Amino acid sequence: MRNYLISRCIILGALLSAETGFAQNRDVELMRKQLLGAKDSAKYLDTYNQLGFLLHLNSADSTFIYGVQGLAMASRQHNDKAIAQSYSNIAAGLLLKGLYSQALSSYAASYGVSAKLKDTANMMQSLMNQALAYDFLGDSTKRVEFSRRSLALAASIPRDSVTSMTYVNYAAMNPGLSADSISLLLNKAVGVAKIFHDERVFLAIDQQNADRFLNLNQPQKAGPIIDRILITAKRKGWDYHYLEGLGLKARYYTSKGDIDSAINIYFKIADLARKNGVSFWETEVQRELIKAYDAKKDIAKSLYYHRLLVKALEEKANANEKFVGDYLKYAAAQTDIQTLEAINAAKNKRIIWLTGIIVIGLILLIVLIWQFKRSKAYSVRLAADSEFKGRLISVLAHDFRSPLSTTLGLVELLRDNTLDSDTRQQLYDELERDTRQVLLTFDNLLVWVKEQSAGYRFKAVEVNLKEIWLSAEQFFSRAILANDLKIIININPTVNLLTDREILQFVNRNLLHNAIKHSPAGGNITVDMFDEGKFVRIAVTDQGPGMDEARVKKLFAFGRPDNGNPKGGAGMAMTIARDLIEKLGGSIWVESKPGNGTSFYYRLKK
Repeated sequence: MRNYLISRCIILGALLSAETGFAQNRDVELMRKQLLGAKDSAKYLDTYNQLGFLLHLNSADSTFIYGVQGLAMASRQHNDKAIAQSYSNIAAGLLLKGLYSQALSSYAASYGVSAKLKDTANMMQSLMNQALAYDFLGDSTKRVEFSRRSLALAASIPRDSVTSMTYVNYAAMNPGLSADSISLLLNKAVGVAKIFHDERVFLAIDQQNADRFLNLNQPQKAGPIIDRILITAKRKGWDYHYLEGLGLKARYYTSKGDIDSAINIYFKIADLARKNGVSFWETEVQRELIKAYDAKKDIAKSLYYHRLLVKALEEKANANEKFVGDYLKYAAAQTDIQTLEAINAAKNKRIIWLTGIIVIGLILLIVLIWQFKRSKAYSVRLAADSEFKGRLISVLAHDFRSPLSTTLGLVELLRDNTLDSDTRQQLYDELERDTRQVLLTFDNLLVWVKEQSAGYRFKAVEVNLKEIWLSAEQFFSRAILANDLKIIININPTVNLLTDREILQFVNRNLLHNAIKHSPAGGNITVDMFDEGKFVRIAVTDQGPGMDEARVKKLFAFGRPDNGNPKGGAGMAMTIARDLIEKLGGSIWVESKPGNGTSFYYRLKK
């Protein structure tokens, strides 16, 4: 079994270091000064993204927030290079927080933009990052696949500085390689590193060699290399690599049977990690201390660190509770990866991918019906209200059967070899749009069913109002870019609400989705906040065609689609949103006139 305290950190430190170096305090301060002096928008964005990356070892949350905000700025400026960098920062923050499947989705997005720019170096970097995420998820097949794809790109840019780190990473990510293969890769890395005088690569190679000798139970060969790592890291001020070197030193003592010295080193790692704000090491050090005290047969100390480890893991789980479940995000990541790869794939592969989406949609429909049957509260309500039952069946038939039938028809059309490329691309766009609508409809119904289920309780937490709207904007970033829309969020960043985050996210996303769907290309969507003393009022205004009074009255009618609207009605989503807002003690309404756009409002207690 690999030593995760060392091997994973070697890969993590290497993969996250593309152009900017390591997150040292002096580098952060220098970058902040450069940010203040940057006048050119492209230069500002580049500096902003580099600063966000530099913070990743001290604060995963900071890197994630910088990534989200950088993506918003880059999207408005249509700066593809900055968009790719922002996605990479978002992924780095998620990866360090242990949200590996969510990180996959953002790394895949970064790869897609880099591929469009034909930026081979960043494509290679992103592929290796995805391999790392799969490694943490325990998917060795995907880890090997993506690391090999990254290595294959290295042949096209053999003298790029990123290539040397790719060789090192590949050797680390594939422990089954022979000694000769590892030596060949590391020698290639040395050759490239010499061209750029890249001491980072030399240090990473030393770490690999030391790790290899320790795995071969040859501590006498590893010892001098480890000492050289510690001297270099301390001289350069590379705190993170110094911690890695200490980890190797602890393994060195363990291999020689000097458990007490190893324990002292682990205590030193924990102390330095706390001082430098590197929280990633906490659970890893505790695991190693458990092993050490088990070796000493010190049961009391082993149990003590077992308790600390359990507590740390629980705290980490609670901190990440606000994110969507790993399973759904993991599935979404796979869809995004397949979508990006399908751009350059052959026709048959595209059809297979689209057919797979249809199957997923059908499976989700089956899961939805199954959840309906399991919900006792819903079953009682359904039996008591036959009208409601009819409406629900109408929604399922209209919002699932019809789009899926259309999708199957489009797949049949794609089998026609006589279609020209423009027509075929238009059919692909329609397929993707229909499939995404089915998934959004399923999400709406799932939230509503969950709210109706017996025993469901709202979880009131402190929510930053502006942050949650920025999250909603990010959720629809592709649609916003595709329609050249501008989202203007006028919300006081200091306003927090004590409410249910999941429900508010659902309402915000549906309001924004509705505004995007009805906005003209190049239009503006405004989100305004009004302080009303004990209440706060939010207004979402679009520049769409608006609605007459009759359609406004029907808008909150569950299960009654607006057949007069070519873009589809929002009755189901809006009715669910109204139900949920009222559960939170608030209210929701709409104001609209034909030709003057539409404004949705909701009011909640502070």
